Amino acid sequence: MWLALRFPHWALDSRQLGTPSNAPVLIVETRQGRRCVVAADAQAMTAGVRRAMALADAQVRVPDAQIVERHLAPEKAALERLAGWAWCYSDQVHVLVQDTIDDSAGLIVEIGASLRLFGGRRALFDRMRQDLQRLGYRYVAGTGDTPEAALVFARAPRRGRRRALHELPIGCLSLAAAMRASLQASGVKRVGELLALPSSALHKRYGSELLDYLERLRGRRPHGLALYRLPERYATRHELFGAIESIQGLAFVLRRVFTELEAFLRGADAVIQTLRLTLTHDSLPNTQRTLRLSRPTRTAAHLERVAADNLSRLELAAPVLEIALATDRLRRQAPTQANLCAQGQSTDGEYHWTTVLDRLRARLGHDGVTWLAAPADHRPERASAHADSPQAIESRATPPRPLWLLDPPRPAPADLTLIQGPERIETGWWDGASVRRDYFRALDTQGRQLWVYRRLEPPASGAPVYYLHGLFG
Repeated sequence: MWLALRFPHWALDSRQLGTPSNAPVLIVETRQGRRCVVAADAQAMTAGVRRAMALADAQVRVPDAQIVERHLAPEKAALERLAGWAWCYSDQVHVLVQDTIDDSAGLIVEIGASLRLFGGRRALFDRMRQDLQRLGYRYVAGTGDTPEAALVFARAPRRGRRRALHELPIGCLSLAAAMRASLQASGVKRVGELLALPSSALHKRYGSELLDYLERLRGRRPHGLALYRLPERYATRHELFGAIESIQGLAFVLRRVFTELEAFLRGADAVIQTLRLTLTHDSLPNTQRTLRLSRPTRTAAHLERVAADNLSRLELAAPVLEIALATDRLRRQAPTQANLCAQGQSTDGEYHWTTVLDRLRARLGHDGVTWLAAPADHRPERASAHADSPQAIESRATPPRPLWLLDPPRPAPADLTLIQGPERIETGWWDGASVRRDYFRALDTQGRQLWVYRRLEPPASGAPVYYLHGLFG
């Protein structure tokens, strides 16, 4: 079974990013020298605006409408993002960027193998409807035994979607306008009438193209559709309706952007750990912000909070016209084992400690919050280091070390009483920072316990010279 999702207002719904406005919105393009409406919002349609209406006629009905030029590239990018979402339901997804019949965008999804997984046809459709409503996409659905049949039912009038395929008008078929007009002029009005005609007569008049299509419609030939494949990385651009001049307006737009990203990642069963955010301005260089997370995630709410904290320290140099997202390589979602004893507690990462860590790093900078690690190095000045993530500490037996180290070491007081040692440290010859020292615990005249050393190389004067390197608490 195949499902066809047709989006008649895709030119508008795919670009609902920008500052909310009370004015009606019209998406227009020039066709054969005539400016016409290709999509309109609910407010404009209530006022009587229809698709393919001349722009001048539409402005009579909504004189205060916001006019936006149509761009196919953002529509295609948005449809491919939605195709990633559809992978949650099937791995056979075809992207229909621009339908030659009614100029709408669409997705064709094989759902027969997924019905049992999602609890039946009704449960699957309910879940998909909730997802599309949350994303703000208006759609028309149709199902059939073949992709072509599903698309025919998606184009059918509302009352005709419950009829059989042979009862539908031929205007729903994927036929060229000239061929469709010729068939209608010959008295062929319904699909059943066309299917009943002899193949030889159709081939003689219309060639093999029509016969090939009808064979695919009835499932007698492979559909031949190019199936969508998930990319290795998520990279897309979001064109805005109007320029955004404030961080608050940008946060409003990013909520929708991250919602689409989460839908894509859930469909791909993937997570990300690095996200690069690029803000495009008119005459100034782009502004780039990189979000590096402590652990892989795909939760829109988490990304939204981290981005808000990161952008709170930013002053927009110019209004933002476009937003681009680019992630690191998509990673497979690792399954988590729930705790049997944690009844009634959330297992989501919402309250995980890394969520707090990511927000701290977004505010203080990524390098402002680090871990202390203990490298396997005997040199005291290299016995600890900063790490980007928790490191496994190797357990090894070492003599007591002071709590405070001096950087750099300085000459030790003259009157010292050596109470423990020597401990020889001779290492580092391989990296050009070798040390050859004998360390001692010592007492000064004030009773403080010091950690001092002397170099193994004999001093020029012959008397050992001690250096203070640390203090015991």
